[in-house]
Amino acid sequence: MRFSRPTTENQSAAFTIFIDMIQITIGPPDAGSRLDRVLRRRLPLMSLSSIFSLIRKGGVRVGGRKTKQDYRVVEGDQIDIHADEAEVMSPAGPDKSLRAIVATTFFKKNFIVIYEDQHILACNKPSGLVVHPGTGHLKHDTLIDLATGYLIEQGALSEGEEPALVHRLDRDTSGVILIAKTKQIIRQLNEIFRSRLIEKRYIAITHNSPPAFEGEIVLSMSRAHEYDNGTKMRVGEDGQLTKSRYRILERHGNCSRLEVFLETGKTHQIRVHLSHIGAPIIGDSRYGNEDLDNTLFKRTSAKCRLYLHAERISFIHPAKNKKIVLTAPVPREFDQMMSGI
Repeated sequence: MRFSRPTTENQSAAFTIFIDMIQITIGPPDAGSRLDRVLRRRLPLMSLSSIFSLIRKGGVRVGGRKTKQDYRVVEGDQIDIHADEAEVMSPAGPDKSLRAIVATTFFKKNFIVIYEDQHILACNKPSGLVVHPGTGHLKHDTLIDLATGYLIEQGALSEGEEPALVHRLDRDTSGVILIAKTKQIIRQLNEIFRSRLIEKRYIAITHNSPPAFEGEIVLSMSRAHEYDNGTKMRVGEDGQLTKSRYRILERHGNCSRLEVFLETGKTHQIRVHLSHIGAPIIGDSRYGNEDLDNTLFKRTSAKCRLYLHAERISFIHPAKNKKIVLTAPVPREFDQMMSGI
């Protein structure tokens, strides 16, 4: 079964991995600098002409407004950039003080390596861990901070290099996430993501069941509002085309375990897609069903969390030129949830 939303005339029928928006907040080191110079430091892999074009076309906004390249930023300015996460890097390089983080209980609890070579680091991110610093998050409490501390301690970072996320997972989603160790590998992995030469398999447990055993969901999505705790997405004809495929693996009571494959990568895509077809993910406080969640968590011993897990990623390793399959075991609470329903 295929679920879709009509497209507007200027939308292409072809599907691509969409570039999403990232945010940076101006601190004391950048305050007073021209916007284009701040972006030049933060986007070292992007050409200056591309930065100017991004600003001119409204791909960079300060406080939600289109701004000229000679604008002088002030401390606290929030800059929204429509660019790949791989393009953005810290202006001062990795924080060497993060070496000490490897001795903390927080590190030992949250940093789980499932694959590593001289180019790539893959982790099994636990639910609840933020992947990258942002508004409202404490310093040194994110996955990229933990990875930086780990690589500094291992002596695995070359001069002038720092780790960078290749993609993102929502705070409450667990599972496989890729981190690149060098600028060169960031570019190569970014191209793999753009070209859809990667397979991402997720496991979700939902209220109700989708209307068919398996299906394809095609919707146009855009940002609706910015809440204090993050982004809210909406379905609408003025958005970007997104596509997911799903298959039911198991049904128990009024809940279902699904496997979901992403064809495009938009913020909260799986959560929005499954909610839209009447099968919201259990524990989804933003797009789910709060009443059903409350009733369910009261009668099961399973952990209260978002039941979405990035179980597997496979792609051709750009440096080794061979297929690599990275897997993060599905957390035990998924089985507990299905057996306790």
